[in-house]
Amino acid sequence: MAVPSALTSWQVGVHLADGRELMGLSPKQLAVILGVSEGTIRNWEKGVTLPTYPEMIGLGKVLQIDEDVTQFLANITRDKTSLNLETDPRYNTLGLAKAELHYGSIWKCNLMNIPGIIQTRAYNTQVLQPAEDSSDEGAEVGSNYKQQRQIEIRARNTPYRMSILTGAMAFYDLKVMERSARQEQIDALREWNALPNWEIKVMTRPHDLGGTFDVYVPSKSPTAGPPFVHTQILDRSWCIEELDRVEGYHERIKKNWTRCDDLEAFLDAERDRLA
Repeated sequence: MAVPSALTSWQVGVHLADGRELMGLSPKQLAVILGVSEGTIRNWEKGVTLPTYPEMIGLGKVLQIDEDVTQFLANITRDKTSLNLETDPRYNTLGLAKAELHYGSIWKCNLMNIPGIIQTRAYNTQVLQPAEDSSDEGAEVGSNYKQQRQIEIRARNTPYRMSILTGAMAFYDLKVMERSARQEQIDALREWNALPNWEIKVMTRPHDLGGTFDVYVPSKSPTAGPPFVHTQILDRSWCIEELDRVEGYHERIKKNWTRCDDLEAFLDAERDRLA
């Protein structure tokens, strides 16, 4: 059986470490409960080894990890060759949420839409739902998930930097929203931008960024995994772990970052158009 990638091993391990800490258990205490060695627990959490399928199911119950998440992680430990994890939406969704809480430097590029981590509920229902032709149930699930991610990242107490790059078109699409909802989204962007070590910029000129992607760099964070890029096109998203490709994306967004307008400068220049 193939050895899982470093990113896959990290994702399993960080779910276990975070779950254990939320339960207030030390590695030794969890080891006693499960009947394994403390070293085994530490190796699982570091991604050195993975638990077996039955062990992962047991861990999920003890750590009170969501049953659906537990099942997915258990499947990773059982079948590392046929899941095609780098293109699995569920794998990517779970991994990105954890990466936002553990990586030291995060870069997000979405020129067509306001990135999910800073969307309001109204944006999700008044802009995205009609554009994607999604059901009310699907839109509600998506909005709830984004709101939960926002709660978690606001509660993060470890050092990190968030750099978000969006496009002017994403703001012009706000015109389809009710005026109060549009103002709510703009106020939310200002609030996020005012957080320590957060910066939102707007691309208003020619660029060579390509499509939507995120870059995650450990940047001295002791709980981060390997550097990686998450990118997506119309029908697929995937994680890229090859270091030279990650560096290429990282350099591209840093180069274009200097060409962007600061959020407040853009909003001031476009205040009449966005009113």
